Amino acid sequence: MLKGAAHFFSWVFQPLLIPIYGALLFLNLPFYAFSLLSDQVKWYVLVCNALFTFIMPVTLILLMLKMGMISSVQLNKREERKYPIIFTAVFYVMNYYFLSKIHLPAPYLFFLLAGLFSLLATLLITYYWKISIHMTALGGLCGAFLLLSLVWPIDLRILLGILFLVAGITGTSRLVLNAHTPAQVAAGFAAGFFPQISLLMLV
Repeated sequence: MLKGAAHFFSWVFQPLLIPIYGALLFLNLPFYAFSLLSDQVKWYVLVCNALFTFIMPVTLILLMLKMGMISSVQLNKREERKYPIIFTAVFYVMNYYFLSKIHLPAPYLFFLLAGLFSLLATLLITYYWKISIHMTALGGLCGAFLLLSLVWPIDLRILLGILFLVAGITGTSRLVLNAHTPAQVAAGFAAGFFPQISLLMLV
C-alpha cells in the first residue's frame, strides 16, 4: 500500500506536469497583474505549457522508447536521461519564446526562465550523478512562490504550506520506491529552488 501511494504521488507530481500546475497557480493569484489578464491570454498560456512542456516531451520519450533508445518512460537509468532532458530544454525555450511575446507579468516569465536554468543544471549533473528531476521541478515551484510572497503584498502562506508538503511527500515517495538516495532528492530540490530565488530577486 505504501508503494502504491508512492507511485501515485510520483505520477501526479511528475516533472512534466509541474509547469502546467505552476501556470494554473500563477494565473489564479489574487493580484492585479494576473487578474487583469483576459481569458484568451490565460488559455494561450495553458495551451503553450501543455504543448511545449508536456505533450511534446512525452511524445519524444514515447518515440525514444519505441526506438529502443530508452528502457522505460520513467528514465530510471541515468545514462538514458541525457537526450530527453536536452530536447525538453529545447521545448522549454520554445515555450518561453512564445509566452514572452504576449507581455505576461515579469514574475511568471522569470519562473519559466529559472525553470530552464534548473533543467540545464540537471543536465550537467546527470552526466555524473542521478539527480531527482521530480524534486527539481517541485523545488522550482516552491522557490518561485516563496519569493513571490516576499516581493508582492499577498499572503501565500497556505499555498506555500501545501507546496512544501507536496514536495516532502513526493521526495519521500522517491525514497520509498528506491528511485533516489536522500542526497539525490535534496540536490534535486536545491537545483530547482535556488535558480527561482536568484531570478525572482530581480523583480
